[in-house]
Amino acid sequence: MRKSLILVWAVLFALAGCDDGNDGNDAGLATDAGGATDSGTTPTDSGMVDEDGGATGCTVTPGAAWDAPSFETNAATALALRMQLDTLVGDDTMRGAETGAVTVDDVTDLTGPFGAGDPSVEDVTTTYYAGITADVFEEFVELIGVGELDLVDGDGAWAPGAAGGIFGSSSRGINEGGLEVRQLADKGLFGGAALYNYALTLTEGDLDQATIESLGALWGTNQALDFDTRTDSADYSGDMGYHAPTVQELVAAHAYAADDACAAERDEAIVAFFRTWELSLFARFVYYANAGSTGIAAATNDDDVAGALQALAEGIGLGLGFRGVDSPASGPLAGAGRVTTDAQIDAMMTSLGVDTADLGASTTGEFVSDPTSFSDAVVEVEAEVGTAFGLDSAAVEAWRDPTAG
Repeated sequence: MRKSLILVWAVLFALAGCDDGNDGNDAGLATDAGGATDSGTTPTDSGMVDEDGGATGCTVTPGAAWDAPSFETNAATALALRMQLDTLVGDDTMRGAETGAVTVDDVTDLTGPFGAGDPSVEDVTTTYYAGITADVFEEFVELIGVGELDLVDGDGAWAPGAAGGIFGSSSRGINEGGLEVRQLADKGLFGGAALYNYALTLTEGDLDQATIESLGALWGTNQALDFDTRTDSADYSGDMGYHAPTVQELVAAHAYAADDACAAERDEAIVAFFRTWELSLFARFVYYANAGSTGIAAATNDDDVAGALQALAEGIGLGLGFRGVDSPASGPLAGAGRVTTDAQIDAMMTSLGVDTADLGASTTGEFVSDPTSFSDAVVEVEAEVGTAFGLDSAAVEAWRDPTAG
């Protein structure tokens, strides 16, 4: 019998009768310290126990084994999506435009790589975030057109002009609202809005070992589940101390998927995998919001300000990406694809001055000369995240200084 060592919320979702996450739920099960809860299952000689008290017949013991010799083939679509996203946001396109290595002077330079592939990143992006991404592209082309610009005046006040520009020695494309918009594309899409969203759709189909490998690839791991070569969401899960527990659930789901008698155990592990994935990205959001706030408070030059705004934009992308994510219609995550609600995410964005209807109208940049308001806004974000996941303030505040693993 498997006892999960991390967040396993499937039972609570069933008890709470939660919906798709857009109207609120009470599914944030966790200990006061933000750690694991027990799975709530009862051991028997033959494995899990079903609702009627009978054994499921599963005799698989997952352990730490992971054997995925066909990972590259099984996860080919997931890996291709990751590469397509890298092409869009990396040196080939958006980052290259910031540094001046490539030319981006029209929105079609961005919509092209966004829509490339079958499926493309655009194909697997939520309707909501497709709108955010369209705004990001427009803002990005405008600020690239401006080029290098000091976004802070001699008195330390926010002075971005009409469209922002390329700011600091690290060449950050920051719009007039104070947002490094490329980060909203990158973090939002590899998180909730595209790769997580696509992963949810896979749970509606056959949950065999090939599917589990695809889920792992979409999270950001590789054939060896290697900590040192993780990417995308898995990178941030690892930074926040959630890599090992997420891998544990992935390994368990993979092992259980080999035996039809272990469907209940497999599904439990899959739910826990998604719960920890989401939690880790909101943990990183909290970390980055704090990094931005403390960075602004201690800033002595333009590079300090640029670095602080970059950190904040990364966190905003991670959180905002989950807005509008729909739940699967069937499978273990039916009606429960995420924990956070749209209302909670909207409140977080409002606290940070993000105008999701018009990114250029955001007031986030004004935190540059008002570190006290910035700090207060981050506390509000922490409170919303804590409410969403059922964590007390101490647990959320611990994310300000995480231990990787």
